[in-house]
Amino acid sequence: MVQYREVKKRHPDAILFFQVGDFYETFEDDAREISRILNIALTSRDRDSENPVPLAGVPVHAAETYISRLLGAGKTVVVCDQVEQPTAGKKLVRREVVDVVTPGTTLSPSTLDERENNFVAAAVVVRERCGFAMLDLSTGEFDAGENTLAAAENILAGYRFREAVVPRGGEEAKRLLSTGDGDCSFREIDDWRFGAEEGRRVLLEHFAVENLVCFGIDDEPLAAAAAGALLGWVGELRGSGLKHITGLRRFATSDTLFLDAETLRNLELFDPIRGGAVESTLVYHVDRTLTAPGARVLRSWLRHPSRAIAAIEARLAGIDALVSDQIALRALRGALGGFPDVERLLARISAEKAGPRELLALSDALGRAPQIADAVRGIDTAIVLDAASDLRLETGSYELIRRSIEPGSPPHLRDGGVVRRGFDERLDRLIDDSEGGKRWVAALQESERKRTGISSLKVGFNRVFGYYIEVSRAHADKVPGNYAARQTLVASQRYVTAELKEREQSILLAEARRVELEKTIFAGICRRIAAESATLQRIAAASAKLDVLAGLADLAIERHWCRPAVDDSNDLVIVGGRHPVVEALVDREFIPNDLVLRPDERQVIVITGPNMGGKSTFIRQAAIISILAHAGSFVPADRAEIGLMDRVFTRVGSSDNLAKGQSTFLVEMGETAKILHNCTSRSLVLLDEVGRGTSTLDGLSLAWAVTEFLIENERRRPKTLFATHYHELTRLADLYPGVHNMRVDVKEWGNRIIFLYRIVPGACDRSYGIHVAQLAGLPASVIRRAGAILDSLEEGEQLPGDAPAAARQPSLFDAPDPLRDRLLALDTDRVTPIDALRLLDELRRLALETRR
Repeated sequence: MVQYREVKKRHPDAILFFQVGDFYETFEDDAREISRILNIALTSRDRDSENPVPLAGVPVHAAETYISRLLGAGKTVVVCDQVEQPTAGKKLVRREVVDVVTPGTTLSPSTLDERENNFVAAAVVVRERCGFAMLDLSTGEFDAGENTLAAAENILAGYRFREAVVPRGGEEAKRLLSTGDGDCSFREIDDWRFGAEEGRRVLLEHFAVENLVCFGIDDEPLAAAAAGALLGWVGELRGSGLKHITGLRRFATSDTLFLDAETLRNLELFDPIRGGAVESTLVYHVDRTLTAPGARVLRSWLRHPSRAIAAIEARLAGIDALVSDQIALRALRGALGGFPDVERLLARISAEKAGPRELLALSDALGRAPQIADAVRGIDTAIVLDAASDLRLETGSYELIRRSIEPGSPPHLRDGGVVRRGFDERLDRLIDDSEGGKRWVAALQESERKRTGISSLKVGFNRVFGYYIEVSRAHADKVPGNYAARQTLVASQRYVTAELKEREQSILLAEARRVELEKTIFAGICRRIAAESATLQRIAAASAKLDVLAGLADLAIERHWCRPAVDDSNDLVIVGGRHPVVEALVDREFIPNDLVLRPDERQVIVITGPNMGGKSTFIRQAAIISILAHAGSFVPADRAEIGLMDRVFTRVGSSDNLAKGQSTFLVEMGETAKILHNCTSRSLVLLDEVGRGTSTLDGLSLAWAVTEFLIENERRRPKTLFATHYHELTRLADLYPGVHNMRVDVKEWGNRIIFLYRIVPGACDRSYGIHVAQLAGLPASVIRRAGAILDSLEEGEQLPGDAPAAARQPSLFDAPDPLRDRLLALDTDRVTPIDALRLLDELRRLALETRR
């Protein structure tokens, strides 16, 4: 317990897994905590004493599962192993901390989602500017940037961080990095670690460069501060093993299509809005990757679509070539099947946490890399050629692993037999000593049978008693005098001899020395592999890129997607567009629709029509097609012309934020305000039922004013799709040439409506709300009563119990009455009889026109 408390004192805020034989034991407060979190028994040590010590433990062989659950609860786990074997006469074995595991820095496969990145982040805020960085230790991805606080909030909003590092008391930094589901664990560290000079020093030292110009953050001191603080903290936590972090990328928001948290959520790109129905997400339907790195790259492309036409066209050309050469496509996907996760293998090897089989998996990957390159030998596009070239990069790791590691190695170094004979002379001598002793023991059984005449005599071994000679009780009278009894069984007796014990000691000593030497040799092999991290990461990136292209090509062929034309215009033209998720889920043929947005002549489209008719699907599919095109993917349409965009904004759906005391309407207005303040003429804006969270008159007024702002503001005139039930908004098309009306096409059949799911030009003058309510299953009595009230209202009558018509608030958008206006303008004192007759005729004609 003294030994335990010495380690615990160095890690007071972590849960200490302290190895005692085949168990990791925890004591005192740690025991109480893991008993609660893991739902395991809480017992005690020295339970008969006055002050028993609370105790809870887990088996060593199952530790990863329990550690994974503790990390999910945001805990840090310190693993303290026995680093020597117990020997006779020595009660206390040496123990050392071998790992410190946190949610954001774990490298264990059982604690990671192989298809998602595992980011730990850092941020520092100085007045209105912010420096931020994120690191995926399991892959080596490292990014940093500096921007205004508002811009940084937008940039980071779509990420989910497992853990974050902030200065002490850095509440603004915490708010910036907080994830939507609140599962980010924060670590506060000393402020001096976030100094610009300290950050710069850490980065220069790690990357062995003279300045930060090569990373693009030389003139961004807060970015360097955040990146240096993060790298320094991880380095202290993990010790060595960061060689696979070979570069730092600068966040360049101008290079990517910006998607904020609301857009990611409303379009359900990665997470479903309701429940756990992952089938409703875009990534579920477009992810046909066969490797974990490929899946992570695809998610990166979708989260940060490109704004560089050259990069987009390179990806599209690669997919197009694979679509055209389906033999090469099948060969490529066949070669990629089961390809190991080189990035995460490399991370574990660099940290010296890998086992023998992980090195063998890396060797398998390196051996298969040229086969992947061969599969696309006939594809003559830049992106494929570059990837194939990287897959053929020379590396010494493949031959090193083949020469050094036994193909049939056990999973753990502690079992021995990992390093191949002939790789190290010292090890070969120990193997000879061990195997020579074992051969002597194997020969002992036959020689003792002959010497004693006991044909059933056996020589065996177990971990408790070591080597023994077993003789059945039937031959007890033949046992030689030099046999010493060791263990009595029901039908036999076990013996040892002085010579056997001497051989046993030499064998066990050679075995122990062999295992220790193998550990040393294995660590050296890992360091040599880690030194090639940059080359190995290029091989991994090349295979991942080809995997994404092949998956998207396979999808395009099956779903009949087309190659979009992406250019520097500001147009959005989609012919025969389809929503990829809805199309995959509905049990009927999806009805495609066309869309034309050209800001010079058609900037805003107002879409009216009943619920369930397809308005929301139509506007969402326009955004998804645009995002897919910017990501470099084919799109679900017959034809698509996509002008480069800078941002996609969505104000869709209704929700409240009870934790912040925000009503549905306040959330809706907050999101709308964010759009109006941040959109540009290069943006795409989706508005779905803006203003419905308040009274009809207030909501209509706000919706009208918002639309006018988007039309009239010279600096912010985005392409806009506005789905609404406010039919009055369709009058905007009469006032502004850039506004066009479209409506959901329905067919009335008796007292029913049939949705045709076509979006056609024109305005809809009815909501069909009662028909939709009937489809939703409202009781028939409610439907009948609603119909009667609607008929009364349409005939100008009042609601039951309503105030007189004169007392009701008039509509802001009542239709103009030319007959009334003409009468009010009349000066009766100056009208002659002949003028009166003419005026009467004029008023009659006005009345007839108004009636029509």
